[in-house]
Amino acid sequence: MEQRRERRFKPNQAVVIKVLGLSPGPIIQACVLDISASGMRLRSKLPVPCGVPVSIEVNDAVASGSVFRCDPKQDSYELGVKVSEIAPVLKA
Repeated sequence: MEQRRERRFKPNQAVVIKVLGLSPGPIIQACVLDISASGMRLRSKLPVPCGVPVSIEVNDAVASGSVFRCDPKQDSYELGVKVSEIAPVLKA
């Protein structure tokens, strides 16, 4: 049984990015490249504008934050996301 108090996002794990503030916001598939205490670096096939609020979902957790970097890298984009909160996904 999981004993951690915080939800975990693992490197190389597939995630779903939802762009908030746009109705309806795009849903983008991405991959976690790196994680720190306050942010994530993700790889996406699509760009996400800097300053845009996003939610990042994986398994049973969702992280909220905003994009502060979007750099083109060959056939993809590297996104820097400043994470403000990680919470469990509420299931109905």
